[in-house]
Amino acid sequence: MSWPVDPTVVVAGGLILLAVVVFGLVWSRRSERLAWLRRALMVVLLAGIAWGPGVGREPVPTRTAEMEIVVVLDRTTSMSALDWRRDRSRLEGARADIAELVEALPTGRFTLVTFGRRAAIDLPSTKDERVIADTVELVSREEPLSGVGSRLDRPLNLLTGLLRQMRQRDPQRVRLVVLMSDGENTGGGRQQTYKPLTLLAVDGGAVLGYGSKKGARMPAEEDRPAAGWVTDAARGRDAVSRIDQRNLRRVADQLDAPYLHRTRPGGLEDLAATWTDQFRESTQDGVEVPNALQLYWMFALALLPLALLDLRHFWRRLLNARRSR
Repeated sequence: MSWPVDPTVVVAGGLILLAVVVFGLVWSRRSERLAWLRRALMVVLLAGIAWGPGVGREPVPTRTAEMEIVVVLDRTTSMSALDWRRDRSRLEGARADIAELVEALPTGRFTLVTFGRRAAIDLPSTKDERVIADTVELVSREEPLSGVGSRLDRPLNLLTGLLRQMRQRDPQRVRLVVLMSDGENTGGGRQQTYKPLTLLAVDGGAVLGYGSKKGARMPAEEDRPAAGWVTDAARGRDAVSRIDQRNLRRVADQLDAPYLHRTRPGGLEDLAATWTDQFRESTQDGVEVPNALQLYWMFALALLPLALLDLRHFWRRLLNARRSR
């Protein structure tokens, strides 16, 4: 049994009313004492109604917390390799996955960060599905000769500043990072860790990997594969890009997020459902659990005839007083 009202408030109010009734009972005429006893019982019933006892419990209503999903999309030349869904580009697969996430998380706000030779925010935070779809569709791969070697940590500095701003703007909002890449590093230097992002109140996310172990060639012109292939000048033959799943898993561990190898569309609804279940918030203030079955009506039902009887007694006294004038 549960009591939704603070018992001390009910007891204090009841004692005050009871004191008034006792005073009336002691100082009233003998003929009025039955009425005051009736009023004492009414005070007890009122206290029961105010206390509002109930039997059983039901879950507190919840809703999905507001999510800020930062999608980090690799647009280096290797993302145009044709080994997603056997003969489609990796970038096409990433576009399809973004569309699936947007559909599965209708209350989420999406920010799109892309990186190649540099990192940029292509789309600030928005819930507009049409704007998200149009922006993602316009993302193209970096041209083969414009890069300076790919690095999976290239967007890290931009992400750090972006997530810091998000935390300052709305500390309570859930922040997720979704990294989409083939994990291939062709630039020099040691890759920086993504671990510091978890210190910026990043609540989770995912790393999605594109490509195959066998690898695939990259068209020289993204929209015209028949026009030829990107060449490996050092070896004098067509360049082949292969997924680096070891690197992608390392980044996933640093973010404390799952890694998924993406070879075909579909299946991300389970990931979205996991986030939805994990980040739920109460629609009520506090942690009180409402009663499944309220019992105050029993006290009210007993109070009604007593109130009517007392009202009848009052009108009788009032009429007698008028007649005696």
